[in-house]
Amino acid sequence: MKKLFLSMMVIATMFASCSSDDDNNPGPDGGEITFEDGIISGNIDRNARVTAGRTYTLRGPVYVKSGATLTIEPGVRIEAEYSENVTNVAFLAVERGAMINAAGTAENPIVFTSGAATPAAGQWGGIVICGNAGTNKGANAQAEVAGLIYGGNNNTDNSGVLSHIIIEYSGNKINDESEFNALTLYAVGNGTTVNNIFINQVSDDGVEWFGGSVNAENLTVIGSQDDSFDWAEGWNGRVTNLYADQSAATTYSSDSRGIEADSNQDNPTLAPVSSPTLTNLTLIGRNSTSVTSEAGMMLRRGTLGSITNVYLKDFIAGEGVVASGAESLAHFQANKVKQVRFDNVPNKGTAGTYEEDPNATGAGNGAARPNWSTWAESHLTAN
Repeated sequence: MKKLFLSMMVIATMFASCSSDDDNNPGPDGGEITFEDGIISGNIDRNARVTAGRTYTLRGPVYVKSGATLTIEPGVRIEAEYSENVTNVAFLAVERGAMINAAGTAENPIVFTSGAATPAAGQWGGIVICGNAGTNKGANAQAEVAGLIYGGNNNTDNSGVLSHIIIEYSGNKINDESEFNALTLYAVGNGTTVNNIFINQVSDDGVEWFGGSVNAENLTVIGSQDDSFDWAEGWNGRVTNLYADQSAATTYSSDSRGIEADSNQDNPTLAPVSSPTLTNLTLIGRNSTSVTSEAGMMLRRGTLGSITNVYLKDFIAGEGVVASGAESLAHFQANKVKQVRFDNVPNKGTAGTYEEDPNATGAGNGAARPNWSTWAESHLTAN
């Protein structure tokens, strides 16, 4: 009986090893996914870990499903496969009820980039996170990305951690009318940690918030072809330190802005109303007369907010600070954008909505890259 039992154990162990090779898991018992073949693809429906020490391929749409946590270790590099087929664009989506634990460091950041031989903006989608916080689109709103569902009533919802993350060459098409942003936050709650995000060369927006209450710190967007920062649907988070330089983009839309801010296009007073708090911003435009509808900050469609210490540079075809629509205009006339310094911005914007300060430092060093943003430089991919 002992010999038979031992034989059966050996056979079981061999079977487990084969199963591990087939499904990238350490065993057939529903254990943690480990991506042993280096390919990240499909649905991640239980806890998974991307371990440091190798480069991984992001293949097609990847969904972290509700109840699962995707952990990405510091120093991991993930290269997205490039496809001209809209239905097979590589992107990473963290669904409502799922979590991502991607805590890089300044010395060992986590890099998401293009796997193409010659990387360029728009070669993959981006990172999309859906939460259960409030949005004026209501609970169970549907995102334009693959029908993902987001929104609820838990403003302290926790979707995990994003820290010291580089996102490069993103912004591929969602469909014929829409493109991915580098980082899209749908109704993400303030239990989520977001800091030290460096976005390099994106064919649409850098960071966009759709509702939610998530806070953030140290956000850099270099070379966005549309808006650098964008919010709508009742976002109410707090962000300290934002730096964006649009002049590095290889091409651009005619109506790109440093910030494009809305609440609800159809009903600007619908609760929750967008009202974030932003402190320490440097926004650099394209210094081109062809960007006919540009703005340093476009505040409209009911958005409210508190914005302090702003450095605006090289918005020469449009305006610096623009507030439009009855609700947004009234708010920013009563609650002005404070400490604003204009540098090569001929039309400063909507009268009575800002207070000038020639000594404003913006994100830290005026137009120059702030010290808190320099950690990413040695880790960027050359194109």
